[in-house]
Amino acid sequence: MSVQLELSGLRREWIEDAAPRVVTLLPSLGTFTADDLRGRIPEPPQPNWFGCLIARLRNTGLIQEAGRVKSTRPERNGAKISAWRAAQ
Repeated sequence: MSVQLELSGLRREWIEDAAPRVVTLLPSLGTFTADDLRGRIPEPPQPNWFGCLIARLRNTGLIQEAGRVKSTRPERNGAKISAWRAAQ
């Protein structure tokens, strides 16, 4: 199996585990960013998998974009990121 396929399978498994965890957190999160999920769900092997998780939740209609804010992570240097909230 190639490394790419192996990572793809791991990403799918991580998302399938993380998505229901985020759904249970939605009532207490209010408006949130991917930064806010760190420490509340298991850290993925690749940091960009948070974006894949957010896309899955958005595409299934569970969350909707609520605006843009500056990232709180120092390595992001104040970059703008999306804020999200539970879909109405």
